[in-house]
Amino acid sequence: MAAEQKTMIQEIAEWAAGLKYQQIPARVIEKAKLQILSVLAAIHSSAHTRAGKILIETAQDFYGPGKSPLIPTGGRASLSASIFAAAGLSVAQDYDDYLAFGHTGHSAVSVPLLLGNSLASDPKEILTAQIISNEISGRIGGSVLLGPHNGQTWSHIHLIGSAASASRLMGLSAEKTAMAMAISFYQPTYVLPPGFMGPDSKLLTGAVPTVLGLQAAFLAEKGFTGALDLLENHQGFLNHFSYYPLPMMLTGFGRAWVTDTLAYKIYPGCAYIDTTVDALFEIIRKFKAETGRELSVDEVTEILVEGTALTVEMDHLSKVGISFDPLNPVSINFSIPGNVALVLLKRKLTGSELREDNLAADADRIKQIGGRVKLAHSLELTVEMLQKMNPALKVAELFRTLSLRKLAQARRRITKQYGRSMGLELEPTWNYLTQNLGKVAGVAAQGLRGRIGRVIAGEQPGGKRWSLADADLENFTMPFSARVTVRLKDGKTFQHRQDIPRGGPGEPIEERRKLVLNKFIIEAGPALGERKAQEIAEKILKLEKLSSIKELVEELGAKK
Repeated sequence: MAAEQKTMIQEIAEWAAGLKYQQIPARVIEKAKLQILSVLAAIHSSAHTRAGKILIETAQDFYGPGKSPLIPTGGRASLSASIFAAAGLSVAQDYDDYLAFGHTGHSAVSVPLLLGNSLASDPKEILTAQIISNEISGRIGGSVLLGPHNGQTWSHIHLIGSAASASRLMGLSAEKTAMAMAISFYQPTYVLPPGFMGPDSKLLTGAVPTVLGLQAAFLAEKGFTGALDLLENHQGFLNHFSYYPLPMMLTGFGRAWVTDTLAYKIYPGCAYIDTTVDALFEIIRKFKAETGRELSVDEVTEILVEGTALTVEMDHLSKVGISFDPLNPVSINFSIPGNVALVLLKRKLTGSELREDNLAADADRIKQIGGRVKLAHSLELTVEMLQKMNPALKVAELFRTLSLRKLAQARRRITKQYGRSMGLELEPTWNYLTQNLGKVAGVAAQGLRGRIGRVIAGEQPGGKRWSLADADLENFTMPFSARVTVRLKDGKTFQHRQDIPRGGPGEPIEERRKLVLNKFIIEAGPALGERKAQEIAEKILKLEKLSSIKELVEELGAKK
């Protein structure tokens, strides 16, 4: 009798349970340590916010007392409370890191660090569990890329990532690890945008699923079961959470590392504001270099921001629902005008600038300056973004295996869901797009039109099956390009284009390390003391060499 074919979850679980620390490339371990440092900085910053304080207090009250450290207050609570608080704080100011297919850090950092501390796990095992979480969660996000959620709102990735990393640290077998992941995905979380773009409920995006994933591992340890075919079953996750499932994203484990694609945020806010802010800081620098003085906000008459379709749609989506307020600490995370105004007013953008009292103090000026900002979609930048992603992701090969008819159907469903095309429209610039999409997909414009004709005729796509294993994720870049033009009263203009966000993949790792270290000192320094923050950062950057993380986790609490 032929051996029974393993399900997707079983295959993933076998990899997760069998992965050895020594099999992980050194560069991937380095990037994971920077992820810890960056996420901890976000947690420290968000703990000072009104919503962050409520979250910490509620975590203690709801989940009860215990011995697990509450980061960054220095208090004590149950393990569930400490993980709930950490995962929630890490998203509060949108100061978290992201990788190609998800914002994994809420669960990928909090569970290994705090559960690992509770179990006295070896630091190398903690890093291994963190990377396992990144690799699984990132791929799950990619598998439902063409669906009702994206980016931060892929909250369900924290269910399976938390379950997998917890299973690893608890020493569960591949069989029980598979059950933990299956249990965690029985009721996958589903985010509704109005609750994400403005109110405090955004903080629950990572907090709730992370704790549920942890719970799933504890249930599986005791023999509790779940549906192992939950991903690929016709009534399962892929078909319910995607308009066109991409199961090929769940491949390449151990050969391609999505942790390689980590981007570290050095500003609090959505990833799509980063290059705009980078460009504006460069314009401020250029002005001073040319004139010998600081640029006055009163000299600025207009700021034109040209960005990709993703940037424009992010800014539009931020205005959904009655909770939107450009001076709300959550809403401003997604506002190009709001962040431009903050940079011109404060000449910096850290967690402090996004706190309620500071926003309220400059409310009139923020609105006034924000009114001078114009945001426009640049088709050129959108096409170039796809072109630059192609060499690493092998978009050409992927494109040749997809059905254009199904892509068109997915596009119609996305348009219906959001009431707009979400940057997916081809008209009225069909000729321009086909020529440039041809470059992206590795086919000529005429060939692309031909393929559309064949699909309409009912022919199936062909070519080699695409696998993430073939992707060159080590050299992946995330070019959310922005071109910013500042016009002054005297008629002069200053312009700068930024392609790779500072801290993003594509920058030298040495530069990114400096930026993340600086972020940690800025955000954790006030609570820990600058010298202590520096010492803690150095320990994290040498985590695999520590004999235990107990002292490190204790030190992450605020000074008494």
